[in-house]
Amino acid sequence: SPFTARARLALDLRGVAYELLDEPLGPKKSDRLLAANPVYGKIPVLLLPDGRAICESAVIIQYIEDVARGSGGAEASSLLLPDDPYERAMHRFWTAFIDDKFWPALDAVSLAPTPGARAQAVEDTRAALSLLEVAFKDRSNGRAFFSGGDAAPGLLDLALGCFLPALRACERLHGLSLIDASATPLLDGWSQRFAAHPA
Repeated sequence: SPFTARARLALDLRGVAYELLDEPLGPKKSDRLLAANPVYGKIPVLLLPDGRAICESAVIIQYIEDVARGSGGAEASSLLLPDDPYERAMHRFWTAFIDDKFWPALDAVSLAPTPGARAQAVEDTRAALSLLEVAFKDRSNGRAFFSGGDAAPGLLDLALGCFLPALRACERLHGLSLIDASATPLLDGWSQRFAAHPA
């Protein structure tokens, strides 16, 4: 799951130890999952030591960030969200855009029932990536990541980066070029740096 990868990357970047519990795929969801996420019945779920659960990957990342900031464990180089309230809002906005617009468009490229629907999904994906190219320029301040830093990715980097394996597989499967040096040069460089990051 790219959404589980997103949450795991945040835990890894923050140096939080965790145990990964596998959730079997299938039509019947486990009782454990339904108890932890009764609203959506989806992964990922962050189970806290006291038994409470945090659901939805973007919410999990923000929770991890809030706990780190609250415990004094937040160094500027490892912030998942910027200090500036406006910038935090922009990172949350673009994370929602990725989840609500980009991912459904990319997913539809492979799942489209007709060639016409696939062509439309490709165009929708490219349009979303064009907007994200501008967002990278505006948010990164000329640095390596959306986070505005060179050392570590942040929330917005994780939001888009978790879909890179699916995007690259889609490109190969359908003979497409979606993120490349000609159409989205900033995202192309970003994608290479993100993929090379140790986390």
